[in-house]
Amino acid sequence: MVFRNFNTEAIARMPQPKNRSSFDSIRVKFDNVKEWPSPLVNSRTVPFVKSYLEVIKNCIDEIQTEYFWIFPSFMHCKEIDFSFVPEQFEKDQIHSWHTIHPKGGLNKEGHVLLIPTKQFKEQMNGLKFLRDYKDINYHPHKELWNPPITKVPFPLRNPVETYNETAPHFYKWMINMNLPTAGITLPNFYPSFWEEEKLYTFGKTKDIMLVPHKDKIEQFYDFDLVVHKDYEYPVKPMDIIFISYDEPGAEQRFNKLKERFPRAKWCKGVKGQTQAYWAAATMSETDYFFAVFPKIDIVDSFKFDFQPDRMKNPCHYIFNCHNTVIDLTYGHDGVILFNTRLVIETVAPGLDFTLSKPHTVVPILSAVHTMEETPLLAWRTAFRETLKLKAQSVVKPTVETNYRLKKWLTKGVGKNAEWVHRGANDAIEFTKTKSGKDLKLSYDFDWLTKYFEEKYK
Repeated sequence: MVFRNFNTEAIARMPQPKNRSSFDSIRVKFDNVKEWPSPLVNSRTVPFVKSYLEVIKNCIDEIQTEYFWIFPSFMHCKEIDFSFVPEQFEKDQIHSWHTIHPKGGLNKEGHVLLIPTKQFKEQMNGLKFLRDYKDINYHPHKELWNPPITKVPFPLRNPVETYNETAPHFYKWMINMNLPTAGITLPNFYPSFWEEEKLYTFGKTKDIMLVPHKDKIEQFYDFDLVVHKDYEYPVKPMDIIFISYDEPGAEQRFNKLKERFPRAKWCKGVKGQTQAYWAAATMSETDYFFAVFPKIDIVDSFKFDFQPDRMKNPCHYIFNCHNTVIDLTYGHDGVILFNTRLVIETVAPGLDFTLSKPHTVVPILSAVHTMEETPLLAWRTAFRETLKLKAQSVVKPTVETNYRLKKWLTKGVGKNAEWVHRGANDAIEFTKTKSGKDLKLSYDFDWLTKYFEEKYK
């Protein structure tokens, strides 16, 4: 590989270095971070590619001296004695300098290295990582300076958007802005470049991440290499909003919920499903909120402690509910963890509000639905769900959707099993003569009540 300087005009304007070394040296240029002039007059500049090991392998044939230095463009290296020559017993070692300053960002895989040329050539084809070299001498340095890494607070509703919109930097600390400021410190850690760049996550909920630069990611899972590290910090639970309209058992169920979870709030009597969800979203003080519906009974094992995946695209999370009438468990009528921003942005939903935005099904049982309150509610629930399933089966038929349809259309057990059965079959009949906007009528509870009363009065 031929050495070459990058941005030579800018480098030429920098203060000229005074240090000299009898060894060749490689200055590794990093993008998206302030660069410093080389501390050595005899250094060559090459771009960082994949890892220091990869850089060294590409440059080793150009080295003419017994040893050679390697250091990054983002360090001024003023603390390093470049006149250092290894003792006889150290002559085959890689010498690596790393900071142990309490605010320097700890990682013994340092950025300033002195490498024996002949011995490295002998081992390099067998090295997967630089740390695999047979003998490395790690030199801790109390004052060695690492450049600070940009800190970016992110709202939980869309961490990726915040990452993409902030100025590029070779690494960014991404920190959930809802973490308590008192007593929370960032990990004393600095990324290693001894192997390929990685995304580092810290803590159970990954509210702290150290993320390398990448242009316009879709989600943090776009990074191929991710390393997780344990780290302790308090995590804020999501709000709980109980949403009801005309259900007779709503007050009793809300009181029961409130007793178990005092942070629960009640959004009641808002006309229109979309408007009710918007109202609930405005009540939430967190970027996500659990929506609980007035026809279900929360199971004891559901603790409302689930946290959205910080590395994933913003979405709604749907939890399972067991329908005792038709003996079927899936997301229908289960608790939903709504992304508040996505709720507000849903202005023209399809047949199902939740499914109108990105969503993920979480296979955790949240509730049981017995459908025993009133014939109207039993019929209404079955009519709407069967209509939605039927519409889905037309657009994108699946074994799962067809199985759920079959269960709804088979008479179940329980107090209102007959009304559930009628609601499901009425929906199928409705879809035989209606389509498009007519199907959307089922989104209106008042229309459903009128349709039921006209059909069964």
